[in-house]
Amino acid sequence: MKYQLDTVSILKYATTEKAYIYRPIIRFLYEQYESFNHFSKPKEILEFLRENSIIDESYQESELYDDLKRLENWECIISRQDKELVYYTIEEFKNKRLKFQITPPVYEIEHTLMKLDDLEDRLTGALESREFERILKGVNTIANIKLDETNNDILLENWNALMGSLGNLRRNSVSYLAHLKSERAEKLFETQEFLIYKEKFVDYLTKFILTMNRNKHKIAKIISNISEEFINQYIERLIDYIASIPNPTLNPKEFSREKMKRDEINRWAELKRWFVRGDGSECDVEILLKQTEFSIQTMSRYALRLSEVKSNNQNRKKDYEVLASMFYQCESIQDAHKLSATCFGVVHTKHIYAEEKLTDTQNEEIWEQNQKTFTTTPRNQKYSRTKRIKSYVKASVKERQEQREEYIKNREKQREVLESLIVDNKIVLDDLGVVDPFVRKSILTWVNRGVQNKKRIGKTDFGKTFHLLVKSERKIKLQCNDGTMEIPDIVFEFETGE
Repeated sequence: MKYQLDTVSILKYATTEKAYIYRPIIRFLYEQYESFNHFSKPKEILEFLRENSIIDESYQESELYDDLKRLENWECIISRQDKELVYYTIEEFKNKRLKFQITPPVYEIEHTLMKLDDLEDRLTGALESREFERILKGVNTIANIKLDETNNDILLENWNALMGSLGNLRRNSVSYLAHLKSERAEKLFETQEFLIYKEKFVDYLTKFILTMNRNKHKIAKIISNISEEFINQYIERLIDYIASIPNPTLNPKEFSREKMKRDEINRWAELKRWFVRGDGSECDVEILLKQTEFSIQTMSRYALRLSEVKSNNQNRKKDYEVLASMFYQCESIQDAHKLSATCFGVVHTKHIYAEEKLTDTQNEEIWEQNQKTFTTTPRNQKYSRTKRIKSYVKASVKERQEQREEYIKNREKQREVLESLIVDNKIVLDDLGVVDPFVRKSILTWVNRGVQNKKRIGKTDFGKTFHLLVKSERKIKLQCNDGTMEIPDIVFEFETGE
């Protein structure tokens, strides 16, 4: 997209050398506009400037007219002839007795500048969890609307309420999280006073996360079920209603249905992008969830660090007294050694080593393998190590071949048992009955492979492709020879021809 951005002349009033006069004039007109006094006379503006010591006595009304005309050339204000007075002076006649009003764009700029004045002195934004409930109510209302039976003003009211809730959620959440990541907030987190507010912060963020998780899937489902055709008809009705509202300042020829329709479609696309996943991309609500969880983790780390510093500075006298009394109650030096090892760790550690495993199978437990005894030798100069006689039994090719054949035989038996469980290219766990432990371990391996794939497709160790399905939401009990395991009601469907 190519942007065509030119200089904005209306911003000159805040950047020129005489901004110390222009800005107070604009602020006065803004405050008058807020009080429904849309037009102000030059005499009122001059009186305001003198009362606030912005100008001195040498500044005359003629200079004020020049400044007002310059602001009017920049499209910051508009003038209108005053027709209320019947008698007026020659000076007023020369100046055409004009009144001045702030323009809508400058009104918005000044409104924003007023917010910026106290931005650093207060916490901006909030994580309002109720916004998700309002958005859920809004999309549900729009989804259930019957266009033929609903007035246009109701359609506009519901649309603005929904988009307003989305705008509040986006604007407030971004501002709040940005405040938590600011340098000022990090300095607060490093002080002891932060421990007092830490629980409140975490509870506040946790409540927001719970409400988000409870509503985001419902909102996404409703939005996905609303057709594009319905939205287009809805927006057409909105444009018809807005076009019918009488506005004397708007030229009918300047009203563009295409631009308004494009803007409203973009607003709906933004709502959809917030809650519905795109092709391979995360939706905005998931990004917000990650950012909120990261903020909780950051606060927890700061709190843990402060707690450790605080605990290290505490007097350990009572702890040492309790520990000394425990050593005093030991009946023998051996008990004291055991207590010392428990409290301070083992003084002299031993290195344990073993030979390689005889088998690589995962279905054989440690206690089922043959245990061997190893003789360790002391590491000192007095001990004379006997010459090691090499044993060629371990390296016997015949023995390794027998182990390999036994392993292959066991794997073939396991494959036959697992294939015998397949009925009509399916394995229904609820219909298996009592199975061997290796069957349970194979099933858990398949489940792990299936859930790691978005399409729930995986392969067994023997090359069979399966599709993992959850038959129902209930839990079933898989009976094994060594116990019972509770597992979801899962069905494995295998591809035919394999």
